[in-house]
Amino acid sequence: MAYYLRMRFRTAGTLAALVLFSLSVRPAVTPAADDNWPQWRGPGGLAVGSLADYPDTWSATEHIAWKTPIPGRGHSSPVVLGDRIYLTTSIEGAVVPGHKPPIHIGWDMKPGYLHPDSMGSDHAHTLKTMAIDARSGKVVWERTVYDGPMYDDRHRKNTYASPTAVTDGSMVYFFFESAGLFAFDVDGTLKWKVVDPIGIAKAGLGPGTSPVLFENLVIIQCDQGMGERGSYIAAYDKRTGKEVWRADRTNRRSWATPLLINANGRTELVASGAEAVIAYDPRTGKELWKSDGTKGHPIPSSAFGHGLVYAFAGNAENSKMVLAIQPGARAGTESRVKWRYTRGTAYVASPILYGDYLYLLTDSGITTCLDARTGEVKYQGGRVPVPASFTASPVAFGDKIFLTSEEGDTFVLRAGPTHEIIRTNSLDEPVLASPALANGMVYIRGDKHLYAIKR
Repeated sequence: MAYYLRMRFRTAGTLAALVLFSLSVRPAVTPAADDNWPQWRGPGGLAVGSLADYPDTWSATEHIAWKTPIPGRGHSSPVVLGDRIYLTTSIEGAVVPGHKPPIHIGWDMKPGYLHPDSMGSDHAHTLKTMAIDARSGKVVWERTVYDGPMYDDRHRKNTYASPTAVTDGSMVYFFFESAGLFAFDVDGTLKWKVVDPIGIAKAGLGPGTSPVLFENLVIIQCDQGMGERGSYIAAYDKRTGKEVWRADRTNRRSWATPLLINANGRTELVASGAEAVIAYDPRTGKELWKSDGTKGHPIPSSAFGHGLVYAFAGNAENSKMVLAIQPGARAGTESRVKWRYTRGTAYVASPILYGDYLYLLTDSGITTCLDARTGEVKYQGGRVPVPASFTASPVAFGDKIFLTSEEGDTFVLRAGPTHEIIRTNSLDEPVLASPALANGMVYIRGDKHLYAIKR
């Protein structure tokens, strides 16, 4: 079934919504704290495990609780709630003769931009959602949500299943950008979907932004093109899919996931952007404040702690940026940026705030440690022991930080102001998705398998 409405205009400024109701909804799970890794980067989007200790030693044949084949390609990270894991995947099919991606606007604001690594929209793709038993690795259910040509291209390293799902224990929300936002109950029944009537175009580089939940809302950020296509951030009733609010944006394409924070007693929804970092009231979409943007592509997701929001970019050597921004209500027009740092960030991998320190990771695994409050450099130039490339974002627990490379190696970094790699754990396949920490286990999505790692 084709979900694209090939329209040249936006209908009433809203998404087309299809609402499917069912009387049989599985009761919500109320798991222990560690059972949850419910969204991109885990609880609160901060990439920190709930326990002080998780497995930190493994190989392709040792400490593997189970290993489940995953068809196709996807960089979405495992989402874990209780005994369920949720993933997405994209399976490439046959060539679609004559299909072409939309025309993109270049940096000169003229049409005809073509990224040299763009590909994919000339093939049909099958997009799937999956639920896996966290105890056994058995696939519980698998659903096809789209089968056909893709609206836009993707970067050769990207996939059409890169956004990570989010769950509240009774429903799971999967976002495929142009192909739609889909709401399933935990038993695999589709409840509703919303599809952008035109499509979401990001210069032929593909999707990446993940949805977030706030109270009764599921929220998506859709920055696209050079801002001329109608970027927006929108919230939908998580029970029905009805649009509750929408805030138009002028930001160009972005891939960072918005972050919910508590700033001086109020909840703010912080959306990173190259032109501006903007905070919204998550209940209404009202803009609360605006600060300097990241300038470079906002692909890494933001972090929050010590009363500061940290926004990042790192797509080129002259686009490295860390902004430490003061959120919350305040008087006057003085800049909200407390400090900035212009080295050490990656194209894709998000930095991690852990304790008193902010850890940056380059595409080749060079680590920088900054004092999170002041931006003071504690160390820079920390290296992993072998040549490596990084797309996955770090996760942390106890006194350890996991740095997982595209080659399938997880380097265990000692947390703190001195660089020390404790050990290296290797799997036998590439890894571009970020790990999840839950159930006292480490879950890693490889290129072909999902791994559960035990003590």
